[in-house]
Amino acid sequence: MFLIRKVFPFALLLSAFLAFWLAENYSFLGNQLKQTSFKNKQPHHTSPPIFNAGGKVDPFKYSLLEEINETSVMEFEDLLKQLNPGNDWVLSLDKVSVENLAVNASIYGIKLVESLAELGVVRVKVLDTKKALPLLTEYISHNQISPNYTMRQPLPPRKELVLNEASFSDSYIEWLGGRDDRANLGTGVKVALLDSGVDLSHPMLAGVSIKQTNLLATEGIDGVGHGTALASVMVGSTSGIQGIAPRSEILSFRVIDKTGKADSFTVASGIVKAVQDGARVINLSLGAEYGSDVLKHAVGYARESGVSIVAAVGNDGEGLVNFPAAYDGVIGVSSVGKNGQVSSFSNYGNGVDIAAPGVGVLAAWELQEMVSFSGTSVSTAIVSASIAAELSNDPTLTSHDVEDLLLRYANESGKPGYDLIAGHGILSLGRLENRTNENYSDPALVGYYFGESGVVSGTVPFEVIIQNQGNTLLNNLNLEVEYLGTMKKFRVNNLAPSEIRTEKLYLQGSDIDGFLKIDSRLITPSGTKDDRPENNMRNSTISF
Repeated sequence: MFLIRKVFPFALLLSAFLAFWLAENYSFLGNQLKQTSFKNKQPHHTSPPIFNAGGKVDPFKYSLLEEINETSVMEFEDLLKQLNPGNDWVLSLDKVSVENLAVNASIYGIKLVESLAELGVVRVKVLDTKKALPLLTEYISHNQISPNYTMRQPLPPRKELVLNEASFSDSYIEWLGGRDDRANLGTGVKVALLDSGVDLSHPMLAGVSIKQTNLLATEGIDGVGHGTALASVMVGSTSGIQGIAPRSEILSFRVIDKTGKADSFTVASGIVKAVQDGARVINLSLGAEYGSDVLKHAVGYARESGVSIVAAVGNDGEGLVNFPAAYDGVIGVSSVGKNGQVSSFSNYGNGVDIAAPGVGVLAAWELQEMVSFSGTSVSTAIVSASIAAELSNDPTLTSHDVEDLLLRYANESGKPGYDLIAGHGILSLGRLENRTNENYSDPALVGYYFGESGVVSGTVPFEVIIQNQGNTLLNNLNLEVEYLGTMKKFRVNNLAPSEIRTEKLYLQGSDIDGFLKIDSRLITPSGTKDDRPENNMRNSTISF
């Protein structure tokens, strides 16, 4: 990994604060607990009783509750406010504990807001800290409580990063090698879009199947541009522009408010509802820096139900993949520009699985507008829709089967093999949709790899990468590489389908003045079939 993964162990932090708070207010003598402000009392200390076998509350005789003075309660209440200003908590409990808590919540100064029985989690608020403290102590000690973490749609990439990259506009399907006739792709497949909601009045979404569910009861319908854009690249259709899988049915769950924020419990609830409503794919163009039990449980619930989850890695340009993209079993998606390079604004690290177009994609927006959309959000929508298209193309496949195919037929990008930047490579509709076509032929010049050190002094090695992105054996290819006034030529034979080949070259760091211009060509023999000749040439300027 490029950076150490940031972790927020809430239970450990809260436990440390609680231990400090108790130490300030109590002294421990063997198995006895003595409150320092009541030195004449020496009650026997046991673990705070919660519920007895019959589900009734046991009396708190000689319990910790009797030892708390008002000043200490206020201090602990202030601590909880600092850790969770919204007083929005998530508990992970078994079924019996949930039922008992529902009956006795008021006795413990806790309000049950909502529950997800499928995941064994409840959302609560603390109404009376003095009453709730024994129960909170129990939950903390068993790592059963956490804040309802804030999530959000990825922030837009910084403009200076986007300006340096070539935009796709409406050419992303062609660039991916997708077939022209897509009108019926997605038929019979439901894709859940957990986002801001969708503007159904947009012309690009006229006639498409979209079912809306608002999981934000207090929210109106404004601020739906983000979700509208993603829906348009999935299923949109208008003159000259179409989505990846136009016949898919979109299950739109509004989980993001008009400020772009969401919370882990509501997102988890949306995942559960999407599974129950028959979604085959769930699109999560949102995330958070920290994971949470409720979100992890929801991901596991979807995976066990055979549903694919596709999530954005984030647009901060950092070595920190957002959750839920960082979870195992979730397809984490980064962005690639039209030049075939992963976007500099994409997050990277463990959790990146595949890259897809994410720079200047023409998309719908609310109020019937069209925008040039950049970011891993739109890349994620493209991957989700690609899974839906292939599921309709071959109904015998499961969602997880198609995930494997997407990764297996991804095109190489940069460093040969799996890497933390593009994962398994760049999404290729051409290879995916033509995988059974024995005559599909596509020799491709992938690009260059200069290593990870960033050092450009002394002798600098680099690799030129080519790949057979078709299904035929390739022979007699000529590779020409021109740089620093030098032309290098190579002959390539016996290049099997999917095989990657590299040629190592060298230059002197002293010859590089901030950038390097390289022009390369992959020349096929006369009469050789090439279904995508546009990827046989690269004219690149590489900055150092």
